[in-house]
Amino acid sequence: MKNKIAIVLIAFSSGLIGAFTYEKLSDNSDKTEIITENPISFEKANYEPAKVDTYSPGAALPTDFRLAADRSVSSVVYIKNIQRSRRSMSFMEYIYGGRGGSENGVAIGSGSGVIYSKDGYIITNNHVIEGADAIEVQHEKRSYQAKLVGTDPKMDIAVLKIEADNLPAIDIAKSKDVRVGDWVLAVGNPFNLTSTVTAGIVSAIGSEANSIRENFPIELYIQTDAAINPGNSGGALVNTNGELVGINTSIISRTGSYAGYGFAVPSDLVSKIVEDLKKYKVVQKAYTGAEIIEIDEDVAKEERLRSLEGVLVQSIRRNGAADKAGLESGDVIKKISGKTIKTKSGFDEVVNSMSPGDEINIEYQRNNRSYEAKLTLENVYGSTALLDRDNFLDKEDIYFSSFLGAEFRRLTEKEKKGLRTNYGVKVSKIDKDRGFFRKLDDIEEGEIIVAVNRRSVDNPEALADYIEQYYGKIYFQVIDKRGRLRTETYRFGR
Repeated sequence: MKNKIAIVLIAFSSGLIGAFTYEKLSDNSDKTEIITENPISFEKANYEPAKVDTYSPGAALPTDFRLAADRSVSSVVYIKNIQRSRRSMSFMEYIYGGRGGSENGVAIGSGSGVIYSKDGYIITNNHVIEGADAIEVQHEKRSYQAKLVGTDPKMDIAVLKIEADNLPAIDIAKSKDVRVGDWVLAVGNPFNLTSTVTAGIVSAIGSEANSIRENFPIELYIQTDAAINPGNSGGALVNTNGELVGINTSIISRTGSYAGYGFAVPSDLVSKIVEDLKKYKVVQKAYTGAEIIEIDEDVAKEERLRSLEGVLVQSIRRNGAADKAGLESGDVIKKISGKTIKTKSGFDEVVNSMSPGDEINIEYQRNNRSYEAKLTLENVYGSTALLDRDNFLDKEDIYFSSFLGAEFRRLTEKEKKGLRTNYGVKVSKIDKDRGFFRKLDDIEEGEIIVAVNRRSVDNPEALADYIEQYYGKIYFQVIDKRGRLRTETYRFGR
């Protein structure tokens, strides 16, 4: 026992001696020194010590979303799209706001909407009410039969009207003031129970996220990571004050469920669409008569541009608004009416907020020199007149073939009624100096081609493509300016 105690004491003493020796012999330059400084006198230096808040739940949030939710949820409604004789609806379609039906053959789709005015105007998506035989709006336990005022399918906006007064209309903010990084709420009413609210930030505006837009058709949009599911389509995107900055319209997802980002039509554009539909039943779309493209590195190199700022005029419509204003292909537009233009979506935002007949001031560069021009916006026909429903056409309804040297357009509703037909493409212009069509002496400007080789036609681009690629004998059924039908026969060589 005594031997064991002695061994322990010897080992302990040896450890102390070894540690002392190592401390004395080791290189001091390898040691980490802790230097203590005298504290600065805040009083003498006029500094205030930083205040650090202790952690509390929600301290990381930049704002209180309850105010925004309280101000907006009562302005969001549930919309039922009722269709007859449709297929039955699966359980998952019902849950996610799809179309389906019941045993009596009535299909019901659903979505959300936003109260635009106290007297019963409602905004929703066109795809929410598309094909409806009847539309029902439900708000705070009350149901209303809605009338369709009008739609803008391209922007996926529809306007409804219900007979009601003193509704809680949403406050509308200027979407042009929205910036990437702003907090927003997506408010919807997908199940007619109570409004759902999700929070996120604005992650992109306009064409800044083209790489992930896939086939999304709308260039003017606000992208957000706030959760938006199909049943929330037509609902409100609001800022932290509860003011409308966009109408939720779509998600990009292979599954149809929320996948991290959704899209909304900006409120500035929505307001223009709503007011036009209320007054004219169609949206008064303005055009510059120029094709505009984004400037990237490849475009800048090809066009020998010194910077990527602005947008490029790619082509000019002959005798159109841009042509009359003196613009040329290759010009770079920098500003419109004082607003700096950085992207094509920024250019489109300005033009789409205006109507035919409005005048804008364009600042542009040509050969690195600056110029200004006044341009009067035109309608799809090239005039400054406002259109009604019977005379309305969209840009996609008109097609110009440089090979044929002819412009073709769809028939308006007024023309279809007058001719008692749902088919036909009008030859609106023929280039007398160039193009194949000037050789067809028997077909004149203003006449209507209703069939080619006994096939009815109603699509301008499809008609042009068919003629361009055809050879051999071809038959045109044509309605002349007096409404008389005749047949013209030609033989096209290879």
